[in-house]
Amino acid sequence: MSPIEALLSRVSIPRVSEPGVSAEELDLLLRAGLRACDHGRLRPYRFILLENEARERLGEAMSEYLHGDLVDVSEDAIDAAKNKALRAPTLLAVIFSPKDNDKIPESEQLVAAGCSAQLIVTAAHMLGLGAMWRTGNVAYSGEVSRALELQDHEQVVAMIYLGRPVSERPAPPDLDPEAFLTRL
Repeated sequence: MSPIEALLSRVSIPRVSEPGVSAEELDLLLRAGLRACDHGRLRPYRFILLENEARERLGEAMSEYLHGDLVDVSEDAIDAAKNKALRAPTLLAVIFSPKDNDKIPESEQLVAAGCSAQLIVTAAHMLGLGAMWRTGNVAYSGEVSRALELQDHEQVVAMIYLGRPVSERPAPPDLDPEAFLTRL
């Protein structure tokens, strides 16, 4: 697969299974993430690997958020929240960690962190891995921030679920680029 074919065929893979990423695959994914566009080369992001029990602890934090946020939440909903972190054998959190800089606003730094996450997901596709970028309100919660031991100035940008695709990759949607383009 050529690089352009990889870009044009990438889709999210919501269902993955064991095994998780190998040490060699993880190294390549992180190296890809470090190639993100980054004004000033600040690298305003870092990565947290969650495997095995770490996923269970994250699931507990996710269920604590749900339990604390909703008054009438069922036990089934709490169990479902706990199990969300177990949907993939490997989770890779991309953390926005802004740097003090008078010339580069935090908004640009946040975009760089998102670009890093996108390159990781794209590299996973190129390696034949299944990957899905998941977040939602729970990812930005205090419970998850504490579980991930984030600093006060940091936040989750992406929770990337990684593993082996369970089924055939779906075909990407056929979108007309002109529908998204404005010419001036």
